[in-house]
Amino acid sequence: MGRILFALMVAQASLPVLAADWSALDRSQQTISRADFERLVTTLYSPSGALTNYLAYDKDSVLIYSSPGKSNAPLYTLRFATGSVNRRPTPVRCIVLDPGHIGGEWARMEERFFVRGADRPVQEAVLNLTVARLLKPQLEAAGLTVLLTKDDFLPVTDKRPEDFRAEAEAFVSKWARLNTFPPLERVAAMADSVRKRQELLFYRNAEIASRARKVNDDLKPDLTVCLHFNAVEWNEHFELVDDNRLLLYVHGHYLDNEITGDDDRLRLFTKLLERSHETELAVADSIADALSRATGLPPVRASGAFGLALGKNPAVYARNLAANRLINGPVVYLEPYYMNNRTVYQRIQLGDYDGVKEIDNVKYRSLYREYADAVAEGLLRFVKATAPVKTAAQ
Repeated sequence: MGRILFALMVAQASLPVLAADWSALDRSQQTISRADFERLVTTLYSPSGALTNYLAYDKDSVLIYSSPGKSNAPLYTLRFATGSVNRRPTPVRCIVLDPGHIGGEWARMEERFFVRGADRPVQEAVLNLTVARLLKPQLEAAGLTVLLTKDDFLPVTDKRPEDFRAEAEAFVSKWARLNTFPPLERVAAMADSVRKRQELLFYRNAEIASRARKVNDDLKPDLTVCLHFNAVEWNEHFELVDDNRLLLYVHGHYLDNEITGDDDRLRLFTKLLERSHETELAVADSIADALSRATGLPPVRASGAFGLALGKNPAVYARNLAANRLINGPVVYLEPYYMNNRTVYQRIQLGDYDGVKEIDNVKYRSLYREYADAVAEGLLRFVKATAPVKTAAQ
């Protein structure tokens, strides 16, 4: 694509949330047919085919191994359901909104901050939280329970960058390239690299893992919606761009290097067997349709590491993002608008407002209300379509 999407910054974060306790899959024994299991493995979770190298199929089960050579005893044996198991999108009554990033004093560290001249600074966390606060009452008015992972600019995690110094030093010390530097340059480069690494472990790994634990252990929703804005790579002059697109992610499409660890594969199979894919794909398609109509944005055209196109709406992709992987149940990750697009940037500068305002003789609603209203429309359409049918007796 020649462009770097902010969403992929969290795709391969190493987050050791699950120990490799394969007995966690016991509750999923005989809940999926072999046909469905193979379909999900080969078309969604590992379309490259790499995951099949860790599997050996028997008549009514599949053996999962620790290495492609299958030389040691299997880690786990999953027994298939004997008959067909129909799966449909499940009803949603409780939704968690996850406004992305920390913001505030942490925004520059997260690299979710930019400012041009004397203009108002742009913090993505501010944009995301503004949308969440507009969206929440709309969904509640429709009878849904809506919870937020955060409603301020404080980290969810109780860790701080300095807590990861030893881990960062151990990681950076393995960089052979630094040993080629002159001694004084090496000391300076080491110090800077350690700082960046410990910050990364804080705001990406620890923060995302803490939000996932909060959702899984405390909030326990039927659906999680991660709210973000996107951006594309600046040129050397940091000029605003004309391009502006729409992107949504559901879980899947593990790269080959993302399934090499036992804990990686355990999490993959945990997500596969919870069977949340049908729901999150239906939700993503519904929201994408509403956002497409409201914004007029074309879809991102992604390929390879950027994602696997699989929705009815061409803006919906599967990718192994940390939030989608670690949060239990259906998760939809939204990335509409490029913040450094010329018009989007001007709309951000206008803030939130009622009615319309003009930019280059074109009338625009509040960027935040356009976003929130479209997500509400898509979510409520899905909720209505999947609501249980009430009988006369009820």
